[in-house]
Amino acid sequence: MGAAKSYSLPHADVGVQIQPDGSLLVREQITFDFSGSFSGANRDIPVRKGESIDHVSVSEGSNRYRSGGNTDLGGFALPGSFGVARIHNGVRIVWHYSAGNERRTFTLSYRFRGLAVAYDDVVDVNLNVWGDDWPTGLGALTAAMQLPRATDLSPSYRVWGSPVWVRGTVARLPDRAKLQAALIPAHQFVELRVVFPRSLLTSTAGAQVRSGSGLQRIVASEAASQRAFERDREQIDDAKRHLGRTILSLLLLGLGPALALMALVWLLYGRERKTEYDREYEQAPPADTEPALVPPLLRQETTPGSNEFTATLFDLIRRGRYKATPVTTERKLWGGLRHEDLADLQLTLGDTNLQLTEFEQPVAKVVDSVVGEEGERLTEFRERIEGDRASNSKRFTSFKEKVTSAIRARGWYSTGGGRLLAVGIGVFALAAILLLWIGIDGFRSAAPRWSDVVTVALGGCAAANGASLIFAATRVPLWRRRTGTGQAEAERWEAFRRYLTDFPRLQEAPPATLELWERYLVYGIAFGIAERVLQGAHLHMPEALHDQSSLYWITPNGDLGSGPTALAIGDLSSGFGSALAPPGSSGSGGGFSGGGGGGGGGGGGGAW
Repeated sequence: MGAAKSYSLPHADVGVQIQPDGSLLVREQITFDFSGSFSGANRDIPVRKGESIDHVSVSEGSNRYRSGGNTDLGGFALPGSFGVARIHNGVRIVWHYSAGNERRTFTLSYRFRGLAVAYDDVVDVNLNVWGDDWPTGLGALTAAMQLPRATDLSPSYRVWGSPVWVRGTVARLPDRAKLQAALIPAHQFVELRVVFPRSLLTSTAGAQVRSGSGLQRIVASEAASQRAFERDREQIDDAKRHLGRTILSLLLLGLGPALALMALVWLLYGRERKTEYDREYEQAPPADTEPALVPPLLRQETTPGSNEFTATLFDLIRRGRYKATPVTTERKLWGGLRHEDLADLQLTLGDTNLQLTEFEQPVAKVVDSVVGEEGERLTEFRERIEGDRASNSKRFTSFKEKVTSAIRARGWYSTGGGRLLAVGIGVFALAAILLLWIGIDGFRSAAPRWSDVVTVALGGCAAANGASLIFAATRVPLWRRRTGTGQAEAERWEAFRRYLTDFPRLQEAPPATLELWERYLVYGIAFGIAERVLQGAHLHMPEALHDQSSLYWITPNGDLGSGPTALAIGDLSSGFGSALAPPGSSGSGGGFSGGGGGGGGGGGGGAW
């Protein structure tokens, strides 16, 4: 790789002679400070309709460059040559030399026809003496525009330099207008505009002709540009002075529309329907709905988690797909200094012909891979599942997907609000992209326009509204409600969950059958309140029933609440959740005025 190289532009001098026919003879002297080895440079000059550039020459001191050089950017040719090419929006001048770690000054000369505009009363020459396509800043700029002949300093002879945010001055002399500017940043134009009596021309062959008087129009345009700049500055200063009001306005614009749409969506699609159900408790599961489906219904979701997976496993044990035998497991404490006997369950295969739903099949595949022919203890399940995490995580994903499909097939939800939110997100996202692009593309950092500030602010507000709606889309109850059927079933299941939660302190008659007790535990696991069910069983379950159950088993310490389940079902569920996760996952008059921007010429260039 070659050494890094760069260049700077310490100074440029532009001289313009206005010819008697209105054409301009332009001479640009551009000084480059080269750091490294350079061999070529270019100057691109925009040309508008009705304008043309000819008589191009390049020189360096007394050395006049030869025509015919390569015009490709980055190309090579003999030093001391140049070429001229037409580009899509103007003319490109490319010249070739040999320079290294030195200062060089190049002179470009050309005739510019059609830039001057001749009105009935005055001639308007509005020239960008420095263009906004230069990729590097300019240290100092001097420019002079020579009139066809000297004239009085009358009201019909005017001079402007722009834009106002560039540090510069202009001077009006009888035979010429002068401009000086310093520290011009990259991509910043500098404009020199001279208006003089048309009588100074002998013909208009090199100018464009427009009928009518121009002076009043031009003066009004410059005054309007100056007022626009001052108005922009006043509005920005006012926004800064009243910061509280500005912040409040931005908050209202950034959140108000999204909040209004959220409220509308909730009213139309999220607010739950009222039913006539008024019971506080259901003493038994109100339907045969599988335990993997009920908690998502109560959460208004479609995706299950590890609690539902664990509940499905225990439901398969309850229904005989697996046999559970009480055993005792020794657990080491204090680094092996102490041992404790814990209740455990030895699971083996049971009735493999049991009919399973589609979402129970992945659970059975996970458990079958762990149990095998000889069986396995529940305390070893997590380690065994992690041993084949790649396959088991896919089965867990399949379980969740099939539960989602089963829930959707039941038609429990009305989802029209989601589509409305999606439309709102799309509209705000599109508005944010367009407004930010328009505002940033035209933004003047040195002297921001109020319109650009407002455009960027509105783009940011649109983005904030879109982000708020994206957040709202994650709050499912906001935009999705249950259908009449779904709401009726959810209210009954909610009453059953309240019963299981309050069960230990209730004085009502306890369940009379083992099947009901075991269903209590299965749904308690699904709801995440298994410990409450175990506590109720410890208080109310007849000894004859728990002696028959493989799910309720008293530990050697005699505490029903710490039976097999108390391997602690909460820990078991969380352990399944982490074990089934995918591998690798974890949680002037004397100064410049106005904004300018209407001048011809300008452009930019570069070096290589």
